[in-house]
Amino acid sequence: MDKAELRRAVIARRDALDLDVRAAKSAVICARLVELSDRLDAAVSRTVAVYAAVGSEADPAAFAAATAARGWRVAYPCMLSATDTVACGQRMCMRAVAADDASAAPFIAHPTRAFAATDIDSNHFPIVPAEALDMIVVPLVAFDQTGARLGYGGGCYDRYLPMLSPACQIIGIAFDEQRVDRVPTDAHDLPLPHIISA
Repeated sequence: MDKAELRRAVIARRDALDLDVRAAKSAVICARLVELSDRLDAAVSRTVAVYAAVGSEADPAAFAAATAARGWRVAYPCMLSATDTVACGQRMCMRAVAADDASAAPFIAHPTRAFAATDIDSNHFPIVPAEALDMIVVPLVAFDQTGARLGYGGGCYDRYLPMLSPACQIIGIAFDEQRVDRVPTDAHDLPLPHIISA
């Protein structure tokens, strides 16, 4: 099965999960993320990157709320316009969002939309350098026992993850129903060191 066929099949499986089941599984995943983040030095100000769930994805919102309540900085991906992608060499950046400002962040409300740098108030939602992240929660479509990850096909995380500090914890999250025997990979596909599923 090629990547496109596998992507369609696993998304259909994920979409078939009852809404209450997805919510309960997301809560378990978030609790495990909190446990994992407890291992980070709490005396140091931390920055975590999460994503705004789309459709039937595992939702890290409860984890984002828990880390914000600790006083940690939370960042979300912001897709860049074609012009800005050329200028910075990246299609995606992470922008810090205060807990009470999440509803005002257009890149959270529209996570797949590309924004020009001038569309976003960088004073209000500053770009967080990749090397400043202590933890990043990565969405995925499918995964296997080796940590191979199938994303949505844009390659945004495959290009972003190598920019992180070696100390940054990289964690993919998904539902158990997204596990497959083998994810087909290409040379640029990076396995994830940690995947939490429920």
